[in-house]
Amino acid sequence: MRAEDFIIVNREDGKSEDILGKFMYFSLPKLYVNVDTVNDICEQIGFPTKYNGKPPIIDAFRNATGEIHDRIEETVGLEKRICKIFCRDNMRVEQDIISRELVEETLNKSTNKYRKLANITLDKETQTIELSDVDMTSGRDIQGYFDRIQKYFNLYRECLGNQSIETMAEKYISGMHAIGISAWGHHYFVPKAYMQGVSLLEDFLTLVADANLFTYANKRDAKHISMNAMFVVDNEEQCKKMTQEFYHDLGSQIAEYQKRIGKLIQNGNTNQKVLDRWVLKIQTLATRKKEYETILHRDLSGMDEEFAMLESMCQNYKMTVKRSQIFGVAA
Repeated sequence: MRAEDFIIVNREDGKSEDILGKFMYFSLPKLYVNVDTVNDICEQIGFPTKYNGKPPIIDAFRNATGEIHDRIEETVGLEKRICKIFCRDNMRVEQDIISRELVEETLNKSTNKYRKLANITLDKETQTIELSDVDMTSGRDIQGYFDRIQKYFNLYRECLGNQSIETMAEKYISGMHAIGISAWGHHYFVPKAYMQGVSLLEDFLTLVADANLFTYANKRDAKHISMNAMFVVDNEEQCKKMTQEFYHDLGSQIAEYQKRIGKLIQNGNTNQKVLDRWVLKIQTLATRKKEYETILHRDLSGMDEEFAMLESMCQNYKMTVKRSQIFGVAA
């Protein structure tokens, strides 16, 4: 017999209380997991989210160059010097060429010094990366850095990293009508009606971690995930706390939606399909608010003004699209 079957938990004083839902968190090691392996895992366990296609070549390049972040401490004469080596963007000039710069930053008390070590470029057409404009006087192992980037580039072309895996997990979590908890990391409240789905997410993340190709130099276990879920009882104290978290989560989403719709209006986007997606997003947000009023036994009207502003922005966007359809140009 499980507590889920009875939807009650026992308190220390011997009394029982209903379950409001589950508090859930997870953290992942650094991941490189072959995209085909991830999709096979989804197929095997019935996980509803898959990754379509291969990772974009541009993402593979940016992720690979982003792996370079060395800190070097050395003594020059009597002075101790700290340098950082990393990659940063160059201005985009050619459509098919993306360039990043390998840079050495020397830390000073007031103004840091920067020294270019080399250029690293991606040719989108040939899907190859090249090293050029190398500073041969730097004394740094520039070829070694490029070899590391080449290794990571080959990995990222075939593998998904943390961002992609977390996006898949978050899409599934959203389907459980969960709200994010305002703490650093991946913390969620999953309502009682959806908490049976937590075990499937745990299976997915565990199998993905088992297939991880990354290894830590210090022998730390790169196949271990930290994940746990605890019952939240349905009492006044917990409902009050979850109400605060709901408002925090809703406020973040409203602000993000306002920003993105405002940008669509500013850029003169008049695509009907884009509009339809945003109308659905806002309807889903309103439905979730009503659902949580039932879950938390609260009138969640504290952000009605902000929500009305979002709906007004969407209405303005709808009018822009309508005028474009009538007159044939963006208003």
